[in-house]
Amino acid sequence: MPDETTFELASVQFGAEPVAVFRFGYERFELRARLGSGNLEHAIASAAEVAASVFARWSQEALAFAQRVRAGEDGGPVRH
Repeated sequence: MPDETTFELASVQFGAEPVAVFRFGYERFELRARLGSGNLEHAIASAAEVAASVFARWSQEALAFAQRVRAGEDGGPVRH
């Protein structure tokens, strides 16, 4: 698996609730963040900051989960 740290704006959707859709990394994880009012560029930048913090938290939680699984916690060791 390549070491890809791409973070991109995939789309902006204007519906009942305008959102920016961001994609991150090799697996193309996707997150939707609400757009605030006002200047579109500033709203997208603010949504990107929210998305980045969510991705960072998920990454930390996923790594902690993997460590617990390897240590035999969270349901015991994984058997193949």
